[in-house]
Order: sequence, then C-alpha cells, then structure tokens
Amino acid sequence: MKRIYASLTALLISGVAFAQTFDNNGMETWRTGSTGASPIIAIQAPTQWYGLDSMVVALGQSFGAIIGAGSDWHSQLFQENTLKNSGSSSAKIMTLKQDTLGYFSGLLSNAAVNVDVAALALGGDPMSAVSFEGGTPVSLRVTSVSAWVAYFAGKDEVTGMMGGPDEGLLTVQAIALIGGVDSVIGTGSVTIPPSATFTQVTANLTYTTTGFDINKVRVLFASSGGSGSQLDSSTLYVDDVTMVGVPQSVDNINGTNDLVKVFPTPAKNTIYFSGRVKETLHCVISSVSGQAVANIEVDGDTSTDVNMLPAGLYLYTVTNNDGSAVQRGKMCIVH
Repeated sequence: MKRIYASLTALLISGVAFAQTFDNNGMETWRTGSTGASPIIAIQAPTQWYGLDSMVVALGQSFGAIIGAGSDWHSQLFQENTLKNSGSSSAKIMTLKQDTLGYFSGLLSNAAVNVDVAALALGGDPMSAVSFEGGTPVSLRVTSVSAWVAYFAGKDEVTGMMGGPDEGLLTVQAIALIGGVDSVIGTGSVTIPPSATFTQVTANLTYTTTGFDINKVRVLFASSGGSGSQLDSSTLYVDDVTMVGVPQSVDNINGTNDLVKVFPTPAKNTIYFSGRVKETLHCVISSVSGQAVANIEVDGDTSTDVNMLPAGLYLYTVTNNDGSAVQRGKMCIVH
C-alpha cells in the first residue's frame, strides 16, 4: 500500500458544503465601452459579468428609428465606488424608463444577455424577451448562491415619493449539458427588500433531477421584479457574490473503456487503481481548484491511503509514459 505524503490545502470542513468562486465576485475590475449611434451612450460592466445596456440602447435606437419611437435610451449598470460591502467598488443596477418600452429593470448576470427588442416594441413582456448564454463553470452541485446587497425602492406611482412597493431579485439556474443542449435542472431565487446598508441574501437551489452533473451556473440580479413592480429609479447594489455546493456523481467520465479502474467512490480510507494495460501509467489527483495533492504510479493493481486528504470532491488525470493524458475522472472522499 502506498501512502500519500503531500502538503494539502483543505477544501472545507468534512460533511459541510464546499465553496467555488465566481470570477470578479467582488466587482472590483470593470470594462468600459460605448453603444448606439444617435446619441452614442457610454456603458460599463464588471469584468466577467454582463448587463443589458449595449443591446437595449443599440437595438432600441435602431428599431425605434424604424417605428418612429424616440431616442430616450439609458445605461442601467454602473460602477459604484462609495456604497460597497468590501473592496473598492460594487455594481449599481437601476430601473429606468427606456423610451417607449416604459420602465425596464436593470440586469446584471454572469451569462451573456440577449434581448428581443422587436418583441418588446410589439408589447411583449420585458422579462420574457430576455435570454442568456454561458455562465460560470462549476465542478460541484451548487446548493446556494449568496451576495451582499443594498436596495432602494424607486418612486411610488401614486404618491410620487421614493420608497414605493418594489423589490430586487436574485435568480440562479443550474445548467446540465443534456443531449448537447444546455438544460436547466436546478433553480433558486430570493427577493431583495429595501435596505440602506448591505445585507447578505441567499438563493437556495431546488433540483428537478440529480441524474446529470451540472457544468455551469447562471446568476441574474434584477433591480425590479421581486414584487412584480418596476418603479422609476429603483436601485440595487451588488457585491461579494459566492456559491457553495456538494460533490456531484463520481462516475468516470470516460465510461466503460477506461484504462484504469478507480474505486470505490466515495472512498473512506483507501482508493484502488486497477490498470487494464501492461504499461505503467501515472495518475495525478488534484483538488477542484487545480492543486495537485498526489501522484500515483499505476502498474497493475495499486492502492492508496487517502486518510490524509480532507473529505470532498477531487479530480484525477491518468497519463502514459509519453506524458499524454489518456483518462480523466472524478472521485469523492468521505471520512
């Protein structure tokens, strides 16, 4: 039996959900640009995050010119350097009137956003005209997404005073690749009530099936929609977005033709490697963050003590003597 002697970084406490991170989760870095033509509108968005501004303004101007609408189109996503939970900035999302479309909720997502302005101009529901592509890749089955937020409801339609009946909304989708198509198999949402200071909100996910591994998570913040109202100048501030999850299924991703059989999984104390070819193979075990924690030589049947490894999900790569990867998979350790 071969023991693992390695310097390990703990994922999290055994038996508790494990964390993964969003790129630029603190809204610290931003990109800027412009959109539209008459007039040109300055826009900005956090790096690795997206808003609707470029499409709403550009497509709104273009389609508006065809149907004779005006040119009163606005940015709705801004970098905020004063009101933030931590770091140097947060994301500020506002509900504003977009010409003839009326009041439109500001959006922030980790997936690219598309909007059917033509459908909107013909009277379609604003949220039904929005679709998303992409998201944040994950190796865990995400169970919840949290964020630190502050919210200021907009102008009451009756009294004209700020603080009307409006709420923000955090929506999360867990995506699995089924038949080559991104399919939503888990969802969660939480409304964001008014708060002058940052508070943490959490959207817990419910899954319709656990028969597929999820490969990405989509997150959407909306400055209106939590209560069904969309009020002028409702404003949502977003900072420090996090997610946690649990190990997914741990079947080898290469199926029954694997050169090395890895079992059992989950494993408590020992993992066994059974080579199905005569040549010596090499197996590197890594944490989900990519840190190598063990290197095992597989020559026939080999076993490895995993008592020194924290419980959690791990990835492995098998290479041949030429250094070429011949197999990849997942394993789970429990204690």
